[in-house]
Amino acid sequence: MIKPLLCIIFVLMPVKTRAGLSLHIDRITTANWNVQDLDISLTGPTQSQQQLALTIARLKLPEPFNDLSQVKIRCDPFSLQNHTLLCPTGRAEAHTPRWQSPTADFSLHISEHLGNLTVSKLRLADGTLAVTAEQRDGQWQLHSTARSISGGYVQRAWQPKDFALKNGQFSFTLKASGNGAQPRSVDLSTRIDALSGQTSDGRYAAENLGITATLHARFDQELWHWQQQIRSKGGAFYAEPLYLDTHTQTMIGDAKGDWHPLAKTLTISSARYRHGKAVSLAGTAHMQYAQGFTIAKASLSLHSEDLQLLSATYLKPLLEQTAWEGLSFAGSAHADITVRKNELSALTATVKQLVVNDPRQHITANGGTGTVYWSKDKTSPKPSNLAWQQLTLGKLPIGPSRLRFLARNQQIGLLEPVTAPFLGGTITINQFSWKAKPQQEPEIFFTGSINNVSLEQLSLALNWTPLSGNINGTIPKVRYRNNTLSLDGEIVVNVFDGTVKITNLASSDLFSGYPKLYSELWIDNLDLDQLTQKFEFGGITGKLSGYVRQLTLENWRPVSFFAWLGTPDNDNSSHRISQKAVKNIANIGGGGASDLVSRSFLSLFKTFGYDKLGLGCYLSNGVCQLMGVDSQSSGYRIIKGGGLPRIDVIGYNPRVDWNVLMERLSHISTTDEIRIE
Repeated sequence: MIKPLLCIIFVLMPVKTRAGLSLHIDRITTANWNVQDLDISLTGPTQSQQQLALTIARLKLPEPFNDLSQVKIRCDPFSLQNHTLLCPTGRAEAHTPRWQSPTADFSLHISEHLGNLTVSKLRLADGTLAVTAEQRDGQWQLHSTARSISGGYVQRAWQPKDFALKNGQFSFTLKASGNGAQPRSVDLSTRIDALSGQTSDGRYAAENLGITATLHARFDQELWHWQQQIRSKGGAFYAEPLYLDTHTQTMIGDAKGDWHPLAKTLTISSARYRHGKAVSLAGTAHMQYAQGFTIAKASLSLHSEDLQLLSATYLKPLLEQTAWEGLSFAGSAHADITVRKNELSALTATVKQLVVNDPRQHITANGGTGTVYWSKDKTSPKPSNLAWQQLTLGKLPIGPSRLRFLARNQQIGLLEPVTAPFLGGTITINQFSWKAKPQQEPEIFFTGSINNVSLEQLSLALNWTPLSGNINGTIPKVRYRNNTLSLDGEIVVNVFDGTVKITNLASSDLFSGYPKLYSELWIDNLDLDQLTQKFEFGGITGKLSGYVRQLTLENWRPVSFFAWLGTPDNDNSSHRISQKAVKNIANIGGGGASDLVSRSFLSLFKTFGYDKLGLGCYLSNGVCQLMGVDSQSSGYRIIKGGGLPRIDVIGYNPRVDWNVLMERLSHISTTDEIRIE
């Protein structure tokens, strides 16, 4: 805009009058701006120094600049001689509806090979702005300084649509130079104090945030060489879903690299970010954006001295409203990450003194150490190893152990068998593999064995009715596919001189908040004497066989099954049952002892003979339909007497609420106080 005005002044200058010169122009219009009602007056044109006055009623500027009105520019003194324009002392003022009406002092020097402009004492909303610009033989320099510009003033002046700036002060120093239209260097230092505001959608916000930042850039041989630094100075920042409080943990970031505008590439030769003890990052990257944005190659190193602080600041918000909500970590970690063509290419992660806390008890760990090596390349990477002092999966605790495995591409495989303490015994995994499937749940396969695992500890861990004894058995091929766990074959458990076989084992949503499990159990010739000695139930001799078919558990609680436990047909062993056991069985069935022995006569004998015993349950909709060895007119027979003294036990309540039945069993197994109903 200045060039046309100077041309007008130069045209007027050859006209010599004693009174002076004046010119009025109604309108000047260009593609980007226009002027309305321009008045130029020049006094003392024949003198060595003149006075120049310029007024503009309205000046329309392109976005994002504001329109100006009542623009007044005075140069006193002013001279235009020998193709040189001088305004050593000038004054300018203007009015705008959004900006505070600014006033400023300026000086101007324009000659054939030199141009110089200085603006000073420009006050903007309790702050100041100064500008110095110089051009010499096509080379130009710009120096601008702003101090304590009010955030409220910036909000009113620029009126951003998506951000409401409530408070803050802005200061900056800008130095730039160039040749013609090409900038050659830029140096920018910025300071923001007490910044408060948020976007209209609430995704980004700041509260009393302080920031200092610097940028240095040089243009050479089609490349911009740049480096920048940013540092927080108190306050808080929210970027959905992260909330970063910088009062006690300062955030520092710096980077340098090259930008090639023609080739549309950006290279970060080094970058660092540090947020107190929570996390520090360092890396390099090469990016292309000619046809979409692509990270051609990037390397990143992450280090955290305090995983507890890292997880509270960065991981907790990301895990909210997921199955892993509340998961937290402690210890220290280091990771090296490589990315090629927007995809993770390699990862090395080391943890020390790792602690994992999960309020939902999916997984917890203590004393974790080890290093994981992973590579997308199908060639074998280094073997990984992980060790722990304590590990809990679901509700099942696993003792100290160590894993050695390979992690490559989309699969993980165990290198050697691993044995770990488990519920008083051990659990061994002989084979294990994990394989990712496109657009599907991953596939998992393993085999192993269980040795001397305590049934009492297992039932306590799973909050079941207390059991007793040990489990020994093999775990054949187990597969997890399509979010379903299935067993190929059967698990055989040798217990109480008999066997328990688990078949058709399957589970869905195993790692969700509501897992489901399906199975069938086959029980063969358990020694009742050994079994009943583990409970406060009362002694029984003989054998026990049966099954639990179509078993369905939801959240580890049975919701349906068909079960039968009783004397096998080929049992020739001694059949005796104690008085206490008779009373407890009668209590389960809601019946009593009758036939040859009356209740008063019951106390005269410690044991009784029996021919058969049996009890079945069909569980559906929370109700257990009970059955015995045969039907009676008054109910169902649980114990069929045999020998002398003999006794029959009849159940009179065939339908029992499952929770009531569990309460009865719990009462029997935890106290000597027995009631016959």
